[in-house]
Amino acid sequence: MRRTNMRLRTVGIGFALAGVMAGFGGCRASHSHSALTSPAYISLYRSGQYAEAFEAAKGVPTSASGRERLIAGMALEALDRDAEARQWLEPISRSADRQIRGRANATLGLILAKEGKHAEAAALLDRATADLSGPMKGWAAWYGAREYDEIGDSRGARRLSALSQLRGGLSVTVPHPGDFTLQLGSFTSRSRAQSRARATIQAARSAGLETPRVELTVAGGRTLYAVRVGPFATKGAAMAASGRFPGDSVVIRNH
Repeated sequence: MRRTNMRLRTVGIGFALAGVMAGFGGCRASHSHSALTSPAYISLYRSGQYAEAFEAAKGVPTSASGRERLIAGMALEALDRDAEARQWLEPISRSADRQIRGRANATLGLILAKEGKHAEAAALLDRATADLSGPMKGWAAWYGAREYDEIGDSRGARRLSALSQLRGGLSVTVPHPGDFTLQLGSFTSRSRAQSRARATIQAARSAGLETPRVELTVAGGRTLYAVRVGPFATKGAAMAASGRFPGDSVVIRNH
């Protein structure tokens, strides 16, 4: 049980950053006067400020898409306030928007898994794979397969495991329009990564860069939390920016 709970705690941020940040990175021009910026609750969430993200999201009137409810619910899950998270996520688990519905069901599945309700968790994660796409679909399938494995459903586990391989379930990345990203650290602990991200916010602002973010990565079978900023069009630009941040950093090429 301990192994499962530790494993499940790693995926919440993976769903959020790989999916929400890619899908909700900016407002739609036809619905917002601020089409080039992300809503505050999304920016707060991606910088690991979950309590603040929840407060910001809950103050926004519910939209047709329900994305503010999604961020509020996922922020609460990250804070281990699971009972409250359910109240925000369950209404949008039947949303007409497939991506919203898929993310909500995936997060609800994680909550059920933490409670040891593996059959229900597997069913929700399986359902989420039908609605999600790309890496998000792969991650839902990958963790759903492990929930099926927990209940001895080898057929379900094999099916979702195969799907996760096809959808890139073992490599979560967030698409960026530049070729290079500056990595400010990589940690096995999410809390340490969040602390590093918060410590570099002011330096990023002073340099005119976006807020440093925490991204879930998998290397050599290990789950890691990378603190990154960018993108940059050239390696030189990324290297120049590295001098603005305290501590070690490395320039990585986006794939």
